[in-house]
Amino acid sequence: MRFRSLIHEGGRTRAGALAAVAALALVMAACSAGYVETSEAPVLLVLQSLNGGAQLDSDVRNGEFSTFICEDEVDVTVAVQPKNPTLVSAPSASVKLDSYEVRYTRTDGRGTEGVDVPYRVTGTLTQVIEMNGAATIPIEVVRRQAKLDPPLNNINQTTVLTVNAQVILFGKTIADQRVSTSGWMQIDFADFGDEDTACPSN
Repeated sequence: MRFRSLIHEGGRTRAGALAAVAALALVMAACSAGYVETSEAPVLLVLQSLNGGAQLDSDVRNGEFSTFICEDEVDVTVAVQPKNPTLVSAPSASVKLDSYEVRYTRTDGRGTEGVDVPYRVTGTLTQVIEMNGAATIPIEVVRRQAKLDPPLNNINQTTVLTVNAQVILFGKTIADQRVSTSGWMQIDFADFGDEDTACPSN
């Protein structure tokens, strides 16, 4: 009888462990970001180039006496490619980009927005890309307001803040199927002491 009791208790223990694993899997699935979920669209949105593969030096204050502030834009090249290489054309598979997001992280693990890194940027887009086509569009990766808020407004001429920026683009096919793509770039924030008299024209 004791032997049966141990088997029964062991069975309940194994069943409880399996239930806990299943619950954890459900929680992890629920926490996955929408842009990484599998798309049912017949095409892939591919980020081919982000600022030409170069890092961005972002000046937090411009002008000889730090008298004005400029936003930072970079060029992003995006392509639409078929998942099935034998698919020659499909008008309904053209993609219209409708929004983007920029998120900032640091390699030291500190990432509180408005304290350790700037607040994330979101914006709208209106760009149609045909299947097997590509387009280069400007994306504002640092806004003026971010340079007026912590942590960027705390930077002086002896301080450099390095962050990694993830640029995510969202869109949908003409058939209303969601697609997305993302890429990473490095941004070095500093007060470079330039002698500009106006913000660069975009």
